[in-house]
Amino acid sequence: MKYSKNLFSKIFTLSFVFTLLGFVAMAQQMPPQMEIKEDFKDSELKEFVKVNLELMPIQEKSQEGMLTAIEASGLTVERFQELAQAQQGGNLTEIAESAEEMAMFNEAGQKVMTMQQDMQTEIQQVIEDSKLSQQEFQQLYMAYTQSAKVKAKVDEMMAKELN
Repeated sequence: MKYSKNLFSKIFTLSFVFTLLGFVAMAQQMPPQMEIKEDFKDSELKEFVKVNLELMPIQEKSQEGMLTAIEASGLTVERFQELAQAQQGGNLTEIAESAEEMAMFNEAGQKVMTMQQDMQTEIQQVIEDSKLSQQEFQQLYMAYTQSAKVKAKVDEMMAKELN
């Protein structure tokens, strides 16, 4: 079954955001940092790239499973996302067209949550098996998302690895 690139991108983003919620929660338990570290050793950056390359197939497999679970419930991905946003806003009952649709959403949501938990467990195992600690991975991830300098360096290294 083929999915449009845009649809896959939306699910990837949704999935990745949910996965990173675990990292954000762990990061919140760490003492607050005023500055984002940018002076990583090349070996740390290479390990971060290696870990992310290992995570890509895990995320892809999980995303495909989530797409299948959503569609098997009888919803489109777009409708599932609309209902999920409504649920977050506290107005799911107003947006859902019927009790049947709410049941389909709940069924799909439970399956998606289970898949996300499984994916997060796999991701954490990959990180634990790497040369980076959870804290180092979090620091690198935060630097990657918040520092143009670190992002450019990691993206360059990633591009070399993928070619």
